[in-house]
Amino acid sequence: MTRRAWLWVLVVGTAAAGCAPRPAEYRVAVIPKGLTHEFWQSIHRGAVRAGEDLGREAGRSVEVIWDGPLRERDALAQIRIVDRHISTRVDGIVLAPQHSQTMVAPVRRAVEQNIPVVVIDSGLEARDLIVKYIATDNYNGGRLAALRLLDVLKAEGKTAPKIILLRYAVGSESTEKREQGFEDAVNAENERRQKAGEPAIEWLSKDKYAGATKDSALKEAMPLLNQFRDRVDGIFAVNESSADGMLDALRNLGLVRRVKLMGFDASEPLLQAVENGEVDGLILQDPYRMGYLGTWAIVQYLRGFEIEGPLDYSTGEYVITKDNVRATATRELFDPESQARRTIQTPRLRPRKSSP
Repeated sequence: MTRRAWLWVLVVGTAAAGCAPRPAEYRVAVIPKGLTHEFWQSIHRGAVRAGEDLGREAGRSVEVIWDGPLRERDALAQIRIVDRHISTRVDGIVLAPQHSQTMVAPVRRAVEQNIPVVVIDSGLEARDLIVKYIATDNYNGGRLAALRLLDVLKAEGKTAPKIILLRYAVGSESTEKREQGFEDAVNAENERRQKAGEPAIEWLSKDKYAGATKDSALKEAMPLLNQFRDRVDGIFAVNESSADGMLDALRNLGLVRRVKLMGFDASEPLLQAVENGEVDGLILQDPYRMGYLGTWAIVQYLRGFEIEGPLDYSTGEYVITKDNVRATATRELFDPESQARRTIQTPRLRPRKSSP
């Protein structure tokens, strides 16, 4: 090759390198429990928005890698995903653990490789490993569900209501907290009634599990309702898929509206059912803010800062009824267009003390 040709190759190569996009300052893997529920899609939108906002602030991009199991309750798939992102050397991980104990080992492997982890949505047993736990106060959400359901039953004249708690799955820390909050609120009301000489609330069932999908919830709900159809007054289903499945079972058996149903989380069918009176209330989380703050917190940690205050940071719990289901503040919790217009308030920061 002539000297002129070599000079041309050098000039072209240098120009191409100058036009190439700059690599992201930070690569963050956001790993949900699953990909299908509306809840996780809001988490995704919030995480992407945080990456965009942080990129504009710093002048360099934050790459958000969205990667989760196709199905909830596929813990092995989630472990493989975490390990894959450890091997590709992401800078940080935002994780919604499928199981509070099973996911400890992969999180420990990440931390041993100097990859910090923020946990969202559902807790991890080894709390000393993580940077922050950003989630709904699920215990309070369960308590609010109990108070709303008991108020609805009281308005219906049910002085000694008979109720069912449909659980989700063993080891899911977030839903176990909801279940405990619901149980404790009902038991506290029964203690008050006993002291006042009033009729007690009766538990018909609180040991059945809906499983990870609407279909598995429907399969569990049908025999449960057939067993108690002439007795049950109210039901609490503790997440989106369990509430969807229970609602379908109530419809199939002609029990909708006669049996009062409280659910947890938003899907368009559930919100429509609240509006038309088939569901008596939902406890909504703020998954958009959760995804946003999870991503924001891990990037701030990588930059040398941490959120002030205790390890747990709550993103809020909201009681949604027919009266407020279409309010702007409600729509901001689940609707993509409304979420995109939100301004997310971020917590105060302090210089971080040490690695988790």
